[in-house]
Amino acid sequence: MRIFKGITSKTSDQELLEKFSKTEDLDFLAELYGRYAHLIFSVALKYLKDKQDAEDISIKIFEVLRVKLPRQEISNIGGWIHTVTRNECLMQIRSSTRAKQREIDFAKSMETEEFEHHINEIDVEDNLRKLEECINSLVKEQKRCVELFYKQEKCYKEIANLTGYELKKVKSYLQNGKRNLTTCMSK
Repeated sequence: MRIFKGITSKTSDQELLEKFSKTEDLDFLAELYGRYAHLIFSVALKYLKDKQDAEDISIKIFEVLRVKLPRQEISNIGGWIHTVTRNECLMQIRSSTRAKQREIDFAKSMETEEFEHHINEIDVEDNLRKLEECINSLVKEQKRCVELFYKQEKCYKEIANLTGYELKKVKSYLQNGKRNLTTCMSK
């Protein structure tokens, strides 16, 4: 069943690629994408090991192709799409791994010797309430960076882009914010 009209299956991949690069007509891209959708999905499933994640990345690849194809000189479209798909999957895996590592790092930072006696004496709800109070007592730049880093799981560059702070300032605000939280929580 053909969804897009006007493009015959006799058109080669290279012709579709050239037509899309010249016109950026999404019908050409859709035809090309349709030919490789099974490859994209199977590569994504291989790397992500989850059907829903593979479907999500497959949809994302269409947009990636829309942006990157007109700017590239491509002789082997199948290999190129495979590489793009693999790279997107690896970036998603890294991003997910980074977020989990930040949670672990934050949890470890809160388990220092200074907090061990404090955590044993106060129940979890009081500890969370105090942490929120301590976060609210931070200087606004530190508070913003700490919330973006630990609560919204943003990386340094993302925080710099969202706040307009220089990358070095973001690192400094996070380091000082963490130290101030430690001090505040130990009181």
